[in-house]
Amino acid sequence: MNQALGPKYQLSFAKHRSRYIQVQLSLPASEEPRVLSLPNWIFGSYLIRDFARHLMDMCAQTAHGHPVALRPIDQHSWTLAACSEPVTVRYQVYCADFSVRTAHVDADHVFFNGTSVFLQVHGAESLPHQVVMQADGPLNSRVATTMPAVDVDARGFGCYQAAGYAALIDYPVEIADFIERRFEIDGVPHRLAFTNALPNTDFDRIAADIEQICRTEIALFGGAPFSQYLFLIALDESGFGGLEHADSTALIFPAKHLPALGQSGMTDEYQRFLSLCAHEYFHNWNVKRIKPAAFAGLVLDQPAHTRLLWLFEGFTSYFDDWLVRHAGLIDQSQYLKALQQTINRAVQGPGWHRQTLEESSFYAWTRFYQQDENAINAIVSYYTRGAVVALLLDLYLRSKGKSLLEVIQRIWSEHADTPIQEGRAIEQLIESVAEEPLGEFFDSALRSTEPLALVEQLAQFGVHAQPIAQISGVDTGLLIQEQGDDGATVRVVIEDGPAAVAGIAAGDKIIAVDGFAVNAREWSARMARYRPGDQLEVHLFRQGRLRCYSLLLKEPRLNHLSLKADDSDPQAVARRNDWLAVCPL
Repeated sequence: MNQALGPKYQLSFAKHRSRYIQVQLSLPASEEPRVLSLPNWIFGSYLIRDFARHLMDMCAQTAHGHPVALRPIDQHSWTLAACSEPVTVRYQVYCADFSVRTAHVDADHVFFNGTSVFLQVHGAESLPHQVVMQADGPLNSRVATTMPAVDVDARGFGCYQAAGYAALIDYPVEIADFIERRFEIDGVPHRLAFTNALPNTDFDRIAADIEQICRTEIALFGGAPFSQYLFLIALDESGFGGLEHADSTALIFPAKHLPALGQSGMTDEYQRFLSLCAHEYFHNWNVKRIKPAAFAGLVLDQPAHTRLLWLFEGFTSYFDDWLVRHAGLIDQSQYLKALQQTINRAVQGPGWHRQTLEESSFYAWTRFYQQDENAINAIVSYYTRGAVVALLLDLYLRSKGKSLLEVIQRIWSEHADTPIQEGRAIEQLIESVAEEPLGEFFDSALRSTEPLALVEQLAQFGVHAQPIAQISGVDTGLLIQEQGDDGATVRVVIEDGPAAVAGIAAGDKIIAVDGFAVNAREWSARMARYRPGDQLEVHLFRQGRLRCYSLLLKEPRLNHLSLKADDSDPQAVARRNDWLAVCPL
């Protein structure tokens, strides 16, 4: 595309009550046809999402109203015919997905990622991209984004400009009557925009806690890699999630779990929120700048495979809780409780016996991001098992006078601007920090399904890891959907467990046990009446047909760990205190 002017997008939010964003894309004249497309996925979320299915009423015309041919190439790209005059492409985007990955518009707010809204003009990606946001959205709304402003009003409406298409789609936008807090770290301004918050939420405390986390992370890396940062915090009834961007993050969290004015102490839920903030902020270094070679380009029409998500998501998942402790916001016992939950999520199902960590990463697109009722039997999470591998590596390095923090700092120094290649290059870098070969560890941790030596390693750091059962009483080998008064619908069946042996399957609706009606609310209490070895007569419906199965209950499996501080060995206690020390800022 031989032109001096880049694409210009004008966004109208006048139809926000109908969940539409209206877009006008202005392009200069061109003697050649141009290809327009919308990405199929967004960085940080590894699933083909077909964003283009939400584009409506697309057409193109000149300033004089003459139509310009716009022909589909495939499901997400089009050819715009050559035209000797400037062209305007008009379309609407339907925005009804309340998530951090796409776009959501209603009477109260507008949120969108550029991957859902901005057509890519092939050949013009490196040119400046201008965006004009009209002030016709929800009442009293303002704009929150880190997209560079060119000419905007006091509420943030007006003209913005991104350096290119890659930058353009990395600026999420929130338009709402949000509540804002600000702080500054080493001259770098940080903003928090809260949408849909409950009355009397303690925003000052939240901002102070997040500031402490950010200061801790910046200190560990020796400076911030951005000139500003924005937390977009959408509050919901029960949602949870986060997505990283180059100088911002979009978060969703239950409003009821944020602290109220006058509320002291650290709840498990609020601690989880702070860990989410720490996780996404850590991604500024680990994945947005330190990244696999597969993510280095702008190929967003097909999956970008990597076997390294154990590093980018697993290491980050280990550091997030650790950073909340390192920032001094929780004590050691609270940290160990969070670590226990991470470990137990990694080993709670048979999937870790079947899939390696590298395989989990490679197949993220079709398995981790498309989980079904059999996922617990089929896959392992590169988040949680990756975090456990990071824990083991950190403890081992600390026993040798090193740490995983030194590893991530070395990776940052060598790969801030150089993508990490597939293969064992990163393992060799870690070995250089350790000053010893670790091939046996990596082969076991990344490329096998062998159990990880958690109990022994934690003991050296004054942590007693006791194998326990995930459940008390009896093992049925199934999980029930939490809601429903009309029977108890089976959500998951554990492979080779009692339910699987009996012939019970996911989706079955259990209506009676031993001749007595049962529903989801009563299931746990009903099972508490039985003992291992009891044989149950289970009546259920499957595909409309009544069936009866005999379910033999077993002893619960010792598939979880309980972590407790062990102060019996002074040297181990000293190592634990060093590992879980508060950062001196």
